[in-house]
Amino acid sequence: MSNSNLTIFNKISRLPVLILYICCLPFLAVSQKNLWDENPIFSEKIIDSLEVKLGGSAEKDRIIILNKLAEAYWLVDPDYTIKYASEALQLSRKYDDISSEGFALINLCQGYLFNDLYDKALDYGLRSLEIREKLGNPFDIAFTNRTLGWLFYDIKNFDKALEYHQKVFEIHEEMDDTERCAYSYNSIGLIHLQKKNFLTALSFFKRSLVLKEPFNNQDRIAETLKNIGICYRSINKYDSAIQVLETSLDISRDIKDDYNQTEVLNELAGIYLIQDKFEDSFKALNQARLIMKDLIDNKEYLAKNNLIFSDYYRKMGGYQKALAYYQMYDSLKSQILSEDKSHKLTEMQILYEAERRELEMESLEQQQKSKDQLNKALILAVLLTLTIGALVVGRLRSNLRKNKVIYEKSKLLAQERLKNEELHSAKLQDKLEYRMKELTSLALFIAQRNEVYKGLSEGLKNLDFINREDYQIKIRRFLKEYAGKWNINEDLQKFNANIDHINDEFFYRIREEYPNLTENDLRLCAHLRLSLSSKEISQLNNISVKSVEINRYRLRKKLNLRKNETLTDFLKEF
Repeated sequence: MSNSNLTIFNKISRLPVLILYICCLPFLAVSQKNLWDENPIFSEKIIDSLEVKLGGSAEKDRIIILNKLAEAYWLVDPDYTIKYASEALQLSRKYDDISSEGFALINLCQGYLFNDLYDKALDYGLRSLEIREKLGNPFDIAFTNRTLGWLFYDIKNFDKALEYHQKVFEIHEEMDDTERCAYSYNSIGLIHLQKKNFLTALSFFKRSLVLKEPFNNQDRIAETLKNIGICYRSINKYDSAIQVLETSLDISRDIKDDYNQTEVLNELAGIYLIQDKFEDSFKALNQARLIMKDLIDNKEYLAKNNLIFSDYYRKMGGYQKALAYYQMYDSLKSQILSEDKSHKLTEMQILYEAERRELEMESLEQQQKSKDQLNKALILAVLLTLTIGALVVGRLRSNLRKNKVIYEKSKLLAQERLKNEELHSAKLQDKLEYRMKELTSLALFIAQRNEVYKGLSEGLKNLDFINREDYQIKIRRFLKEYAGKWNINEDLQKFNANIDHINDEFFYRIREEYPNLTENDLRLCAHLRLSLSSKEISQLNNISVKSVEINRYRLRKKLNLRKNETLTDFLKEF
């Protein structure tokens, strides 16, 4: 890396937010594989390695490397973050890589945030959040919400900051990620601390500490202890504050965390001064000042140290020194909060307050309109209900009277009609039964007569007229004549006509169900419905019993009857 890049590192001046970001870096979304997951301290080798890879990579492969480089430069040079992230954004859109687009947008958000360009940072952050919510990766969504939370924290919009950090906590809680829940508790505690909700902040810091202790992350524990100490100092519990701050200081010394040591020593100096422990306060201030000499960016800590020194000398009666230290404090504050940054913060806050007031007014106006409309609607509804109710009740009463009369008349008519139908049905049934009996008797009569004729025919055929040739010729003529009469027997024709008439409806139904039945099949069905035996049917139709049995078998097949079903019963019930 060039020396110019390294010197840019000294430009970082936003230390409180910087510290918050450094605290978050090891816990960024896993899908991004943040470079600080393995080493939270800036590594020159990492950036050099990525820049070498970038030089020899294909265009599409550059997207991932560009995003990683943009991420690596967050704490080194935000301008390089913006440069690399912008190129990554163009390529990700070119290749329709939605995930990389979301990554590039959050990198741009970070770059502009470190450059105090809040409007651009907010725009890119919200666009990144929209993409990442569609993709649904909880780590990425949580990290983007966290970034937006710190952005609103930086411009003093603590309600909005709290809203985003609360979302982060809910995501981590749903994932059952205890470690990240601990960091969310700490973040929410810092916001309540700024809102001067000291007891609420204290409860969140304590919950954070309980969750952090099993992971034995000493720098995190020291940081939370420091925050707890600040809360105790804010609610005037100075002994408790000193106790936890000294514990935080011991841990920071062991792990050589100079930033936390400096801040804790300044806090202790301020508490000692309140308790009139001037010697302890002076000692703590000097210890902090000694450590600050080696810090890359110490303006924020030095400003606070000068302010406490000013209070110290004012209490000790050294007013000239008190004034000198206050002037040094005021000068550093001006450098830290430049006019340009102050203007941007003020502008963002004014816009936020104006927007908030406008929304509140619109909401109140809308609520009032809704309330008035609701009251009018309720009054109108009551009046309509009463009017309609009266009309309905009157109409119902009138209808009930009419319906009662109609019902009584209808009931009488229905009863009369039912009686008539029952009588008519009984008459029809009697008539049908009479006709069926008549047909059965006729069938038996025809069968018996046919049997006589056949017997006569058989007897005549057996007569021997060998010597009487003339008689034989006459007898044959006689038999022939009777055979013709049997085939066109008028009684049989009358019988069949009556069967067809009585079974009209039956023939219609069975033809609909079994269209493949022949006329002979239907005639056999009619005979069987009269409960005629096979022998009687054979005599009636002048055919053999075997033929009747064969016809019955074929009819069963056509009707698809099972073995346990009786043909005659089936036909009678059909």
